[in-house]
Amino acid sequence: MSLFFIGGIAALLSAASWALGAVLWRRIGEEISPFSMNLGKGIIGCLYLGIVLVVIGIEPVDLDSFLLLGISGFLGITLGDTFFFMSLMHMGPRLASLMGTLTPVFIAISAVIFLNESPSVMVWSGIVLTVGGVVWVLQERLPRDKIIKNKSLGIQLGLLSVLFTTAGIILAKIGVASVPTVQATFIRLICGVVGLVMWGMVNRQLKYWMIPFHNLQLLKSVAIVVFLIVFGGCWLSLFALKYIDASIAGTLGSIGPLFMLPMAALLLKERISSRAVLGAVITVSGIALIFINR
Repeated sequence: MSLFFIGGIAALLSAASWALGAVLWRRIGEEISPFSMNLGKGIIGCLYLGIVLVVIGIEPVDLDSFLLLGISGFLGITLGDTFFFMSLMHMGPRLASLMGTLTPVFIAISAVIFLNESPSVMVWSGIVLTVGGVVWVLQERLPRDKIIKNKSLGIQLGLLSVLFTTAGIILAKIGVASVPTVQATFIRLICGVVGLVMWGMVNRQLKYWMIPFHNLQLLKSVAIVVFLIVFGGCWLSLFALKYIDASIAGTLGSIGPLFMLPMAALLLKERISSRAVLGAVITVSGIALIFINR
């Protein structure tokens, strides 16, 4: 099996892991804020990855790669995720999630400009179909937001999230080239945590973000979900980024809403509509084009 197919499967499994993590988060979301979730994910994730690195060993990392991965973690995790959560607070989940579908488009364009990637016409068609199918599913799946505090500000924050996330992915693509993926994931995550801690201290919110973790039962639930997200989501996405083009990795990694359909049906007993099924068919068609034309 070629490295492209291995990387592509890793990207799809990463999207599935993020989707399952999102479904599980919904069950504990009322007890923990998005900021607490992001910080908790980072801290607990660093502990998990640290244990793995102690077992498998740590390889020397050159300064350039370390800086690229560290800045990538700061841009993508600290700024990208935080601006997304702020956007979510101002314009609700429907519009925030739809804006998030711009990320693979920005990644694809940036990869062409900065990484000299050159997807074929058929691969571009697959990217368009895949993103289009996800947008179609999201428009059907997400209920109309009852309260939109500030749509204009929410859009601005959403765009900042897309830009910083894209920049983080592009830098990570360069930085992970000569670094083992587990080690690269650890560097990104710990730099993201440092950035979040600094953010919380500046805004005097850090202690409030940590309060929910005083509940041991909640901490246990969070730790289980974080295990899935860190190894299934963070690590596999970086593994995919190492072996396939950033434009393709970003697109395949964006199909989480598609995986959420059967998960929501099985775990949350939600009904899957014919519109959602059509969106899934469009997305799968796009993915098939990407794989067939490599």
